[in-house]
Amino acid sequence: MRKISIIALTLLLWLPAMAGQAQAPRVLVFNVIPAESSFNVFVAKAGLLSLLAHDHNMGIKSFSGTLRMPEKAIGGSSLRMEVDTRSLVVLDANISEGDRAKITRSMHEEVLESTRYPLATFDSAAVADLQTTADGQQHLRLSGDLMLHGVTRRITIPVTVRLEGGRLQASGKYTLRQSDFGIRPYSTAGGAIKVKDEVVLNFRIVAQLSS
Repeated sequence: MRKISIIALTLLLWLPAMAGQAQAPRVLVFNVIPAESSFNVFVAKAGLLSLLAHDHNMGIKSFSGTLRMPEKAIGGSSLRMEVDTRSLVVLDANISEGDRAKITRSMHEEVLESTRYPLATFDSAAVADLQTTADGQQHLRLSGDLMLHGVTRRITIPVTVRLEGGRLQASGKYTLRQSDFGIRPYSTAGGAIKVKDEVVLNFRIVAQLSS
């Protein structure tokens, strides 16, 4: 009788734990495909002599990311992105190679200090305002910690997501103030020629479900 009681007690303790495991949603892991994704940065001119300056379009060439999403529950997702700041390049078409080299050098040595701060990261913290449209797109606001130039700030980014089969596409735009991250916007000629503090990040991310 004592042996039966011990077995019964063991089953009572074991069955709820097994039930909890059975109900736990499967976590899907998506890896970003850099070759099919893009990160672009738009920098606008400013200053009294802005007519002599140019707006600049720049692109990030080296980045990686992993998204973990409970199956059928994108609201519980988490995202980790890593960017090599040294991979930022000038995309402007109508400038000389000499000007391209000068802008690149100033951007990395004076503004981003990319040798000292080669890594920028984003770690998501929450997903909010999740809405699904009739065409299957999901619109949400993704909050998380952006670490750039050695400074970490909590930011919120509006994102549009589409999930089809084993592929996920996400796009969005975010305006970032360089000074919030201890970055001094480029300036020359005593400040008469400079760029705005605000830069605009545009991204399109394609990620594949890990097998």
